[in-house]
Amino acid sequence: MAKGIKIIGIETGSLAEELQLESGDRVWTINGKRVRDALDFKFMTSGEEDLTLEVIKAGGEEWEIEVEKDETESWGIDFEPMTPRQCGNDCVFCFIQQNPEGSRASLWVRDEDIRFSFMYGNYSTLSTVTKSETQRIIEQRLTPQYVSVHATDPDLRSYLLGNEKKTDIIAQMKYFIDHSIEIHAQVVLCPTINDGSHLEKTIRDLAELHPGIVSTAIVPLGITDKHKYRDRLVAVTDEFCAQIIDQITSIQNELKKRLGTVFAFLGDEFYIRAGRKIPPKSHYRIVRGTVAEEDEYPQIEDGVGMVRQFFDGHASRMKQLKAMRDRGEFTAAQAARIYGTLATGRIFYPMLLEAVMEMNERFGTRLHVVEVENVFFGEGVTVAGLLSGVDFLNSRDKFRGEFLVIPPHCYREHDSKFLDGLTVSDLAAELVLPIKRNWNDVLGLSEEQNQHRTILSHDYGSVTSVSV
Repeated sequence: MAKGIKIIGIETGSLAEELQLESGDRVWTINGKRVRDALDFKFMTSGEEDLTLEVIKAGGEEWEIEVEKDETESWGIDFEPMTPRQCGNDCVFCFIQQNPEGSRASLWVRDEDIRFSFMYGNYSTLSTVTKSETQRIIEQRLTPQYVSVHATDPDLRSYLLGNEKKTDIIAQMKYFIDHSIEIHAQVVLCPTINDGSHLEKTIRDLAELHPGIVSTAIVPLGITDKHKYRDRLVAVTDEFCAQIIDQITSIQNELKKRLGTVFAFLGDEFYIRAGRKIPPKSHYRIVRGTVAEEDEYPQIEDGVGMVRQFFDGHASRMKQLKAMRDRGEFTAAQAARIYGTLATGRIFYPMLLEAVMEMNERFGTRLHVVEVENVFFGEGVTVAGLLSGVDFLNSRDKFRGEFLVIPPHCYREHDSKFLDGLTVSDLAAELVLPIKRNWNDVLGLSEEQNQHRTILSHDYGSVTSVSV
């Protein structure tokens, strides 16, 4: 195995360039300590002024570099991507169990990595976390950590994870909390397995560790006919969603009085499928210690509060657009030229349609909303974030106008690849239709008007769980 971590890019004018570091070089140690990854590099160089780097040049020559670094100086180094630690569980609900053939390779990677939990909010179960990883979380203060709990009963959790090792997840999390590590917990709710009294016990057990456990997200199971363990699972229904809301609302109200936060947040999909009103913004407030943070949606990436954020943002941005019109910056003629399609998944379609119809009526834009069926995973998958390139191609006859806006969460940012490997450029070429990626692009606003770029933000990858 090659020593150190590989440099794959150097910024012009950076400290790294001044030190004559180049792509292909490898950083082996800092002040005598081995560097395992980019996170180590950041931790070891943070706050340190006098550093000694052991570097192995691309040609094999070993350099020892003395560095006096000013806090304001940027290293300007891009390191090779970190390889995620693989999950050793066989979770009964794991969505990877139903990936279609042809899915891009990264979809088959089941990561269980405390680094990715800290950096990107990826969930880990802590069921196979090592002593060195535990020490690293505490030493480097990799907080918060996002933990897949699912159930606090050891036997039930063991079954859900497909892991015979019955770890005490409460004890594990308490250890981290005692060392000032915050935690956000997650429960994937599987009907007849970890619902009912099991769910209530899980919520109450976790709430006892608040504020160390800052929040808990409860999201519904997602399954298709392709799932490996389909025979063990019961599909989520609209009626089930309504029952869960009724059960959890009373617990939320109790916790709100006691903790200052509802603590246990239901995924948006529960409310949408049950036909219930999405809670107000104040519902998603979280509390750290004695400080209430009113504007935070602690688990929005897990589909908790995205719809509320969308509509609140839409309302304020309509005011912005009206102000632009009043100032003559957004004329009726400009609005009439905005003629195109916004595509989304089935579950968010009614909400996006409502917002777009309001814009058309108030400002004269000519926008069309299309509900795209998921043929790649199956029609039971209804969220925008899991739409693939082939799904948009299959809906091409519904598209109208001069451009198409697609959900940004359904393709990777760094290479614009959909889940089926098709790229945004491939899709645009096949459709012979420009693809707009943000609202600023749609409106054609100048950079000086950049503050208005998110009017009717199309960031509706939204509801990240999957319905059947």
